[in-house]
Amino acid sequence: MERRLFLTGMLGVAGAAALASLAGPSKAVAGIPGGNGILDELDKPDNAVFEGDDPAELELVSHRRHHHGDWYWRHRRRRRRRGWRHVCRRYWRHGRWRRRCWRERYWINIWL
Repeated sequence: MERRLFLTGMLGVAGAAALASLAGPSKAVAGIPGGNGILDELDKPDNAVFEGDDPAELELVSHRRHHHGDWYWRHRRRRRRRGWRHVCRRYWRHGRWRRRCWRERYWINIWL
């Protein structure tokens, strides 16, 4: 069965290669017209940007917004780590109560 699968796979690859060689490479055109369109207009640089002697304007930006005031306390980060807790359950078996204990993982939240 494996030999048959191998041979059919090889024949399939050979057939695909033969079809690809018959078709040959062709130039793909994706419906782009040869005339002047909106794309040619967008590619041209805007000359108005380079003209004029206006000085550059600076805008001051506060990058430390989250260190001040009420925003920091409302949007502080929370980290989590896993911990272990012991869980015990009682059950009735053979005429008396028995206790079975095990460990379970749980998440501990740490606020920064």
